[in-house]
Amino acid sequence: MINLENIKAFKERIESVGVPILSVYCDTDPSKDENKGMAWMIRIKNALKEYKELEKKLKNRRSFLDEFMLSLQKVHPQTRTLVIFAWVNEKNEMQSETFELQIDLPAIDLTLGRIDVHYGKPYLLPIYYAFDEYERIGVLHIYGTKWRFYEVFLNEVEEITDTFATITTDEWKEIQEHLNAIDQTLYGERNVQARIKFKDKFKSKYENWSHKLYNKLAKMIEKSIQTLDINRLILMGTEWQLNFFENYLSHNIKNIIIGHLPNPTNAENPSKKEILERVSTVIEKTEYEEEKMLLDLVYQGNGISGLSEVLKALQIGRVQVLLLPWDFNAIAYMCSNGLILATKEEADQYCGDANEIYLRDYIEDLTNEYSTRIEFVKGEIKDKLYTDLGGIAGVTRW
Repeated sequence: MINLENIKAFKERIESVGVPILSVYCDTDPSKDENKGMAWMIRIKNALKEYKELEKKLKNRRSFLDEFMLSLQKVHPQTRTLVIFAWVNEKNEMQSETFELQIDLPAIDLTLGRIDVHYGKPYLLPIYYAFDEYERIGVLHIYGTKWRFYEVFLNEVEEITDTFATITTDEWKEIQEHLNAIDQTLYGERNVQARIKFKDKFKSKYENWSHKLYNKLAKMIEKSIQTLDINRLILMGTEWQLNFFENYLSHNIKNIIIGHLPNPTNAENPSKKEILERVSTVIEKTEYEEEKMLLDLVYQGNGISGLSEVLKALQIGRVQVLLLPWDFNAIAYMCSNGLILATKEEADQYCGDANEIYLRDYIEDLTNEYSTRIEFVKGEIKDKLYTDLGGIAGVTRW
């Protein structure tokens, strides 16, 4: 799994490269027939043939293109998307950064052989969006004394084994004793008076250690959430255990809970695959609701739409959140002074020297300059963005 340190190191490295960079985004989904037998590699080679810059000879006497294709032979992705950035360093050797991702990426034109290639300035919008805007999800699974904490990011699941590492064997035994006591209270004693008597018997024990122990567990969860920069939390497991433990979580942690799920099929030892399948429905529902809320703000008059109006507002810092379709590939016009306008007519009126551009190549710089957040939308929300709002919209600051 890609962690925060990996992302930081990549950004520092790629942004410090002072030479042209080859950016390649490729659909490598192994479930698709067109990707069988590493056919994606042939499509990459065909897409790169038109770039004469890649004929440059390297220190080892191979061309940049040949060296790049040779490096692909070491890559055997079992993921949906392959992303590679490559360049020639000061020693006249090829360097590269490779990411194999289990997600699809936005703002990629896959019409040409399911490959999107750029040479020159690195095309970072899709990969940065994945790194910066995809939520890191925490999943707490409680099943008896089996407590597990998982991180879910970019459709990958990793168990964080050190979350409860300092809980001793005796403390886990105490938790089991507590569970047995509650189970007996709930199910073992059918007579109300017997239940009250049973509860009184264990009352002092509850007050002495269970409160302290569950507080300790709650603090451990909070520490992992802060360390991993987790934005959302899903609770999974036996319902009464989840409800009981949730009372010990801080207000801030309760606020990031987005769902409760029952135990996996194999509650003793759940697979990462099933964890991902179960939490994905909760994540998708949450993402849809957040995207719909932003779209509703535009409908309610708290935003603007249409390429011309959005570009004007964006370049004076008025746009807080920019809503873009997942397949964003709009054309715009850039004047020599950097101003970007929606149509040739608008550009001619303003400067007369504008060049046609693919807006996706410049939109990240624009949004960064004015601290605007990009939100790529899919499905029903994307359809409404196209049909009702001209394919682009913005939630405004004023």
